Amino acid sequence: MSCHRNIVAFINRLPPDCWFATRQVLEFGTREAVDQALYRLVKCGFLTRIAWGVFTLRIDQPKALEPLAVAAFKASVFKKTVAVHGQDIAKKLGLIHCGSDGPTFAVYGVSSSFQSVDQKICLKNFSARKISLGDSPLGQAIRSLWYLGKERCDRRAVKAAMASLSADEVTELTSSAHLMPGWLTRLVRYANGWQPQTIL
Repeated sequence: MSCHRNIVAFINRLPPDCWFATRQVLEFGTREAVDQALYRLVKCGFLTRIAWGVFTLRIDQPKALEPLAVAAFKASVFKKTVAVHGQDIAKKLGLIHCGSDGPTFAVYGVSSSFQSVDQKICLKNFSARKISLGDSPLGQAIRSLWYLGKERCDRRAVKAAMASLSADEVTELTSSAHLMPGWLTRLVRYANGWQPQTIL
């Protein structure tokens, strides 16, 4: 069976709204043959290209593709983890006025960018510790404060970030020193009423 037919057979076994990546069909031929087959399937309308290397079956009225979903799928193909960038979280919490210029996400891995349907999506390298809690409320609060940095982050900012958390999450935040730099741990604890012990 030809590369083209193998790819079509693979696609026909997928749910109609399923996304797939070029890497998933490379077993059916050389890279050049696979790229040519996918190009023809997009050109004839059988497939919709979501981003470079990411496709889905064509639908009559495609819904708007959420940049985070596209970034997360693209990253997962390369076994990476993505999360909302600290700058955008800080803007959402009212800690700063400007977010990133375009869809930009934190990734544990090499920084990169790629073209989606109608926009460029950027993935910027963050340490594993910065995105270890993903996009949980606690993870977002820590990442937004960390983004502000030692010079700009103060108790007001910490209080604003803590306001987005439940009581249990605030408790967890104050005990998450292993997930934050020392300066941020101290600010978080002070904002939550912690006082250093005095050694007599």
